[in-house]
Amino acid sequence: MGHKLLIPLAFVTFAFAAGPVHYPDIDKLIEQVKYKRIGLSKSEIAKLKDPFIDEKKLQKIIVKQKIIKHRKKVRVTYRLSSIMNDRAKINGRWYHVGQKVGSYRLAYVDPFKGFAVLKRGKRTLRLYLHRRKLRLIKFGSGV
Repeated sequence: MGHKLLIPLAFVTFAFAAGPVHYPDIDKLIEQVKYKRIGLSKSEIAKLKDPFIDEKKLQKIIVKQKIIKHRKKVRVTYRLSSIMNDRAKINGRWYHVGQKVGSYRLAYVDPFKGFAVLKRGKRTLRLYLHRRKLRLIKFGSGV
């Protein structure tokens, strides 16, 4: 039992005999921490957006993301059924050049070749009349 007390006693005496230990890097860090640091003013802090999100808002965002993920892309088909001068009958409705057809705009109608052009940004759709259902309506002298 005497040996068990001797070992810790030897370490304690050795630590006191060595004297205080100086670490210059740590002393520099402590000096830097002592200086008063200047942060943001209260008005700047008031302008900041709250970084935390409310639980109700979080649930709404999650629900919206689930709805967006489950939406199926709807593909719209445009069918040109007849042409009259600068008008075209697309999906059962008459449109003239410049009008919106869904997300597109009717840009051009060619009654002689039987097609219409729809444009949206850089995207262009060209709709043709079917030969079996070709209905060109021409006005003029009946010679």
